[in-house]
Amino acid sequence: MSRDVVVKRVAPVQVLAVRRKLQGQRDILQAIAELRPVVADVLAGPAMALRLGFPVDGVIDFEIAFPIAKAIRRAGFVTKTLPSLPMFSITHVGPVEGGAEGTNMVDTRKKLAQFVGDHGVLLGDDPERFLYHEGPETHGDKVEAYVTEIQYPYHMPIWLEALEEGTRNVAGPDAAKRVMAGSKGLAETLDGVRAAEWVQGAVARLDQEVKDERDRACILNACAHHYIVQSGMVLEAALAEVGRDLRKLVEKITNEKLLGSKYWIDESGPEPLLFIERRPARMEAYEQATDPAEKRYEACFCPLVRDAIRKGEKVSRTFCHCSGGWYAQEWEIVFGEKPEVRLEQTMLEGADSCVFAVRIPPGWL
Repeated sequence: MSRDVVVKRVAPVQVLAVRRKLQGQRDILQAIAELRPVVADVLAGPAMALRLGFPVDGVIDFEIAFPIAKAIRRAGFVTKTLPSLPMFSITHVGPVEGGAEGTNMVDTRKKLAQFVGDHGVLLGDDPERFLYHEGPETHGDKVEAYVTEIQYPYHMPIWLEALEEGTRNVAGPDAAKRVMAGSKGLAETLDGVRAAEWVQGAVARLDQEVKDERDRACILNACAHHYIVQSGMVLEAALAEVGRDLRKLVEKITNEKLLGSKYWIDESGPEPLLFIERRPARMEAYEQATDPAEKRYEACFCPLVRDAIRKGEKVSRTFCHCSGGWYAQEWEIVFGEKPEVRLEQTMLEGADSCVFAVRIPPGWL
């Protein structure tokens, strides 16, 4: 049984957290049961699990987190603060796994996915959160009484806040006001079509207010998704294996397809550049599509512009600097500083794929 999807901003919460590689929800409940006695004296809310990535070799990285009233140290745990975020929330009542058909948490998650798909909203990439309000510790084996809240991040409010702040910092409050005209209440409407239309207009207004493309790039870079833990872990592990050798690192992540996209170094110009050709978002549909516009639609990650690609509507290339912000964060992990990322080609202008160029800091080649 599930309740309706609601949108809310969750408050920041301090937690004692520990990483675990687990197969599913029953493993999570078992881990919580094992860890709870260690933190029972400071527990200040329902135990949580944060899904940090996608399945690898049949297991998923989770963070088991126990809310606490104030920061303390506890052996075996990391003390941290989970950020305040806008979230889609749905409550599941019943077994987490193994119940009758239609009664498990996976069924409630499908309803959340259906809601998101129907509204065409822009999801975030911070970890999906599971809050175990009532479970084995309160109901024993009566799984039909378990109460679990599922929270999934909503990126549109974050995107709007970053666009407004970046424009204000670069061009001033009056320019920001003009760019953001009509945005009040936009995220709350949960209308993906309206949001896409507004964003496309806002980017066109930004082009008028901020003439320098690098300045516009810096503004849109800040709008990018910002939770890159899984990519970061892959990069850090690969870097540790090859040492401080950028050529070997790029060769490794490309040949082993560690990050999905294509990476290569071009040293033919006045400065060496790391090129990235972004992988298609929905690979199976992309490979099956025969119409060029449809292939670009299936390749595009962003619901704010991909319908325009399919329809052949003009959208400013400035928008794709948002994706450039992801790669700036990605390669900051390697370089120790956020590099400049240039937009070389974009599907918004009819290219077959989006390609970015990262400036390589001195001393890396």
